[in-house]
Amino acid sequence: MTGLQTLNGSARRLASAPTYGDPFSLISRDFDRMIGSIFGDRVTSSQAFADDKEAAKTLLNPRIDVHETDDHIELSAELPGVEQDDVDVSVLEGVLTITGEKKSTRESNEGARVIERSYGSFKRSFRLNDTIDVDNITASFKNGVLVLTLPKVAEQKPEPRKITVSG
Repeated sequence: MTGLQTLNGSARRLASAPTYGDPFSLISRDFDRMIGSIFGDRVTSSQAFADDKEAAKTLLNPRIDVHETDDHIELSAELPGVEQDDVDVSVLEGVLTITGEKKSTRESNEGARVIERSYGSFKRSFRLNDTIDVDNITASFKNGVLVLTLPKVAEQKPEPRKITVSG
């Protein structure tokens, strides 16, 4: 991909490959359901895991789509449940960073039977190369989707310079 290299997060996937989620969380969820059905346990390990703030940070990794045209790169980040005021986008020394926080709408999880949603902070960073015009990057946020437009620097083709020949 020209102009953009991921610094953290998942490796690139083919667009046609289906995404079913983290296999370990699926196994954990199924295991919790099985144990809960046998013992009637109301507090599952998934709930305890979600209550751990450090663990919740690792769960929040916004999904990113990147599309490239001749004059710009468009990066779309899926941020469901995140408010626009809780998202920050910055560029420092050629690194584009998206940070934010998904806050819980409840003050307490008392009485919860199942908690599968994740809350906490997230951070994704991308190294930009010299083809990106960092001074003109724009961002928009609508319906939980952050769209960044990274314009490319206009390619300057060298003009031949006429050199006079003296004799």
